[in-house]
Amino acid sequence: MGRSAFTAVLLLASLACLPALASSTQAPLHPLRESAPMQDDYADLEPLGEAIGDKRIVMLDELTHGEGNIYASKVRTVRYLHERKGFDLLVLESGLFDVTRLWQSRLPLRANAPGNIFYMYANSAELWPLYDYLDAQRDAPAAMQLAGFDGRLSGALSRTQLVPQLRARLSRQVLDASQQQRVERYLLQLQRLLDGQLAPADAGEREQFLADGQWLPQLLPAADDEHGDDVFDSDGFWRRINASLQRMAEVAWQLRPFDEHDPVMAANLQWLLEQAYPGRKAVVWGHYAHLNRLGGYRDGHPRGFPPVDNVTRALPTALQAQTYVLHYAGAQGRYRDYIDQQLRVVAAGPQQLESRLTAKGAVFVDLHAGSLPGEQDARSRLWSMDYADGLGLPEARQRFDGMWLQPSISPADFRSP
Repeated sequence: MGRSAFTAVLLLASLACLPALASSTQAPLHPLRESAPMQDDYADLEPLGEAIGDKRIVMLDELTHGEGNIYASKVRTVRYLHERKGFDLLVLESGLFDVTRLWQSRLPLRANAPGNIFYMYANSAELWPLYDYLDAQRDAPAAMQLAGFDGRLSGALSRTQLVPQLRARLSRQVLDASQQQRVERYLLQLQRLLDGQLAPADAGEREQFLADGQWLPQLLPAADDEHGDDVFDSDGFWRRINASLQRMAEVAWQLRPFDEHDPVMAANLQWLLEQAYPGRKAVVWGHYAHLNRLGGYRDGHPRGFPPVDNVTRALPTALQAQTYVLHYAGAQGRYRDYIDQQLRVVAAGPQQLESRLTAKGAVFVDLHAGSLPGEQDARSRLWSMDYADGLGLPEARQRFDGMWLQPSISPADFRSP
């Protein structure tokens, strides 16, 4: 028997051994491989593909930024969506400017992600195969493009290139002496913000910075759809960068709560989908707080601010209608806290629905395809934010379209590439 034929037999045998949780594509539970073969036929992901249908946007969440096997599952999902469903844009929860310039540079992603892509994504070994995959297919006819939607611009490329490039863009305008002085003052403050030195600004300096930022779009007047030679040097692009920086400053000065980054992030994502990559099918990768249909904070902000729409809810209705939200979680295990890198233990309680649903292994749960085991038990709970909160199944059905559930989670392998 040839090598390829032998591999095919092994794949069929492995599928036959998967637990028979579902007998038709209309059932809600579909078994998943917990590890993918080298030559992946994605047979277990076909029910997910059918559930997604012709949606243009698929959002992939995560509860902590620190679950290694969840990262690996998401990488596999991205490859499946690219290779079998025609998705050709990956948008990470990482800086709009940094990821754009890194992708344009054509530098190897794995080696250059640290310092330019969100550090958990850059330094978790489970994501490195994704960067290698993106690099390897970069020049293919149907290559998947890479972008970032976060307005928190903290990477090295933002610190070293953003202000000089914005200055070059503004230099094309005919400005009088007072306008030139105002632009230069604002750019100097922007550099301080990017360098982390603007936080202690006094009240007058803060007021001037925000006023200058609100004035700047007058110097970037071209319509969003007027891209010129490079959409990523267009007035529309720089307006998105400016809006992101303004919100960075407002949050740093505690003029706005942290979750008010989300409307800016949503506007960045909308611009990418409508202007930079119109018509492309996008996979959006980020935290649960940003990527679910009901928002991040159910009861508003702890300091008393009113609830704010998260990224998903802040998108225009037309884009929301084109979106499929896929939730990832495990029943128990450990994850790496992305703030202090410590390992946290997750212990499943007696009413943990993930434990019941993954009793025979990992599953894809189609939340639009019938009732689930344990659904009638009002005490049943699914994990929510940071595995520290719980959701009832009715609420989960409002937040997500489907769920990829693992029997356990393992901490991200955090180290330098």
